[in-house]
Amino acid sequence: MQTTIDIDLKLKQGFRSLFPDYATKLEKATSQEEINQLQAAFIEERKLELAKVLGKDILELNASDYTAPFPLKKETYEILVNATGDTIKKQLHVIIDGLERLKGMENDEAGLVTAQMLLSGVLGIGLLSTSTVVAKLAVGAVEAVAALAGVTAATVGIVVAVVALVIVSILIPIIYFMEKPANAIVLLINELDKPLVFEQDHNVRGVSALMTETIPEGIEIPGIAKYPVGGLIASQKADKSLYGTQYGFTMRYGSTDTKLSFGVECPLTSLYHDNNCYCAIGESAKKAAETTTKKNKQFWETEKDGIKLSIRCNSGSGSIAYYVARAYKA
Repeated sequence: MQTTIDIDLKLKQGFRSLFPDYATKLEKATSQEEINQLQAAFIEERKLELAKVLGKDILELNASDYTAPFPLKKETYEILVNATGDTIKKQLHVIIDGLERLKGMENDEAGLVTAQMLLSGVLGIGLLSTSTVVAKLAVGAVEAVAALAGVTAATVGIVVAVVALVIVSILIPIIYFMEKPANAIVLLINELDKPLVFEQDHNVRGVSALMTETIPEGIEIPGIAKYPVGGLIASQKADKSLYGTQYGFTMRYGSTDTKLSFGVECPLTSLYHDNNCYCAIGESAKKAAETTTKKNKQFWETEKDGIKLSIRCNSGSGSIAYYVARAYKA
């Protein structure tokens, strides 16, 4: 059975094998500022790559073009919603590791790329997270995924480019190379009947690092199953800051006025506060960010007007806090 230490090592080794020169530069960096500059340059390179595959000018790219929502396999979803402690970190790393491996598959057949998505626990990613793709994957055998999944020779490049940007360029350096990490990584699962659309965020301390701006509604395949869709959100300590990250974000429930807010905190030290979390319906991102510190809890849930929210942190300690958050029908 793999431990979280095994998965940490595996994830870092995978990154180093994909980008040896970049990994070496990050490891030799002597300051947080240098790490930030390297990461920013790397992200720009990945954006250029994505723009090229999409046939766009880089100036045409907006956040929703390069975030990566993904439908979850039933088994993965069930583990995530019941996860506590190290299992939360382990499951998020399994997903990140599985998606990271797609970066090394630029020249592989569509069937192999799709099979790798299935092995990572997801049924599509980014621009391929459509009901048609998920339906075909849900009922198809792995041997036939190339024909069934909608992943073609043309779309392999898109999958790789999105993953290279969101997972490899943003999350991996946060997890492994920040000088004094204090980061919060949230997997938000949408089980509702409308998309969750980014409304606002607020940093009491720290800076936002990644936002999946639209997390589509769960995809229902009649007679088979309903597949919830997840998206990653991350915040991190600001450069030269003596404190970690204290962050709130709000997602709008479809085109309604209902606002779903989450707050997370990962301080550099637990002298006054632990890693914690909070969620609320109808509150601002600022209030959620401020309230999570006051409550200082590793699990929070709330319910209003038929909607329920929950969020759980893997641990009150640790320089990187991992969270599983849910929005679902009460």
